[in-house]
Parts: sequence; structure tokens; C-alpha cells
Amino acid sequence: MKDTYVEDITEGKDIEDSFAVRDKESLREYTKGYFFKLKIGDKSGDIPLVYWGGSDKDEVQSLYDSLKVGDVIEVKGGVSRYHGDLQIFINKEHFHGLTKLDDDSYDVEDYLKRSKKDPDEMFDLLLGYADKIEEEHCKELVDSFLKDDEFVDSLKKSPYSKNYGYNYLGGLLEHTLNDVVLSCHVADNYPDIDKDLLLTAAILHDFGKVEEYIMTTSIELTTESRLIGHTVMCERLIKERLDELPGFPEELALKISHIILSHHGDYEWGSARSPRMEEAVALHHIDLLDVRLSGFIQAKEELSEKDEEMIYVSKEGVQRPIFTR
Repeated sequence: MKDTYVEDITEGKDIEDSFAVRDKESLREYTKGYFFKLKIGDKSGDIPLVYWGGSDKDEVQSLYDSLKVGDVIEVKGGVSRYHGDLQIFINKEHFHGLTKLDDDSYDVEDYLKRSKKDPDEMFDLLLGYADKIEEEHCKELVDSFLKDDEFVDSLKKSPYSKNYGYNYLGGLLEHTLNDVVLSCHVADNYPDIDKDLLLTAAILHDFGKVEEYIMTTSIELTTESRLIGHTVMCERLIKERLDELPGFPEELALKISHIILSHHGDYEWGSARSPRMEEAVALHHIDLLDVRLSGFIQAKEELSEKDEEMIYVSKEGVQRPIFTR
């Protein structure tokens, strides 16, 4: 059983517990031999680890090569500060060590971050907004997902992304709910918008992400996601549901498909189509607002003492300044 989480680690105390490998840095030389750095973590956060090895390069290299991102390792080491931040150090001279654990010896959910919000409460709120849909065919399509227990279970656990915000269990549901809330406000303010259509698309638009990721102790993209992308995966998923709903209006189905396929807005952002309807334009900007703003806030929360204020990198690779109050 795991007893100590990253959030519990304090300076000056030895630690002996298991953590997931998040990232690796290459082997390097120092005065006494060879060392390497890892980023390790669990559901409460991440922390750097430095392994100080001896002069036998092959031995240190062999240990380094045996570890891969996603592995869970048993760590016995000390805790110190480097440039103001906590880090774990392992030094064999101090009877420290590092061991890779077997896959069946730990609980995966101990090592994946999760939303601070309760998934059941978020889903209940989403159901409340879905009940506002008055158009019978839209309501039937949305219900085909939200009343599917297996799908709902996956929705509650799915992340929104691997790196760019909402990158934790429940992140997809949290983002979807935010987009739905914003869509209601936008539709109320712009009477030319078909509120039922926008609300339907806001609920459904990222459901392809349920099949986009493989979750072990880290979040990784599936081959299908890498080659096709979640917007097309989502549109296919919706078409599968529509095949089970006889009498669904063809034009309405096309409109929903268009909004799903265009919600990224620009082709260079992975959009299969540019938005060509009011509801498509609305959802694109609603989605962009939530992703940008939530990502900015998340980056700000994750600032450390050594970080400069210009640390937030957007999805497009643009560095943006953060004002720290």
C-alpha cells in the first residue's frame, strides 16, 4: 500500500515509497561518477529525483535503461531543496536505492492526477443541462450517451489532454461542463443561435476523447488518436449512435457533424472544416476560451519559486506572460 504522496514530502526527511516515472533526462558525468534525473509523481503531484551513481558507467546506464516513462518504482532516498524546490536524492553511499515494481503490485489510480471536483456531482450538473434540450431528436442523441452506464463511467475518468490543461482524471467531464455552461449563456445572449443545437454539440463535441487515451500511470495517446484525431473519432462515434436512432433528420445530423468537425476553428489547429454556422462559430470560441483560460490558471497554480513569470506555453507554442499577484 502507498503511504506517502508527493504532497506529504518535506525537506530533511528520508522517504521510502513508490512513485510513477513521468520523465527521464539522459545520463551525465559528475566528479564521483555518473548520475541521471527523473521526474516522478503520483496523484497528488510530481517531484524531481536525482540518482547519484558511482564510477561504473555500465552499471548506472543499465539501471537508467531499465526504466521507462509509466513505470512505478520503489524509492528509498532523502529529500533536499535545490533552487528553492524540493527534490528526492538517491545515493548508494547512504544506503539508498531504486527498484522497479511489477505491474500487479500497485494500484494505478494512486499515480494519476484527478480533478479537484467530484465526478458524480459534475455529471449530475451535466444531466441537468441536458434536460434543457427541447428538440426531441437532439435530446434522444444526447441521452444515448448520458444513459449508457459504460460510456458514463469512461467519461467520468477520462482526461481532456495529456499536457495542455485538464490533464487529469475527470478533466474531460470538467471541460465539457464548462463549455455547456458557457454555451447556455451565449445562446441566451444571441437569439439567432439555435440553443438546442449548440447545447447538443457542446455536450458531445469532445466525446471522442473517451477513446483517445491509454491510461496506465501516465496518459498516452492511442494509435488511432495519433493518426486520426479526436474530432473525427467523435464524429464517427456520433454516427454510430445515429445508426441506432431511426428517423433522425438527415439535415440535423449533418449540422451536428459540421459543428463537431469544425470546433477547433482553423485547419492548422486540427479542424477538418472551418466553422460555417453560427452555432459552429460559437462553440469554437467557447471551447477556445475555456481551454486557454483554464490552461492559464492551471499553469499559474503550478508555478514554482524558480520559475520565471513567462512560463506558460500555449498549444501553439507561444510563450505568454503571467502576472503573479
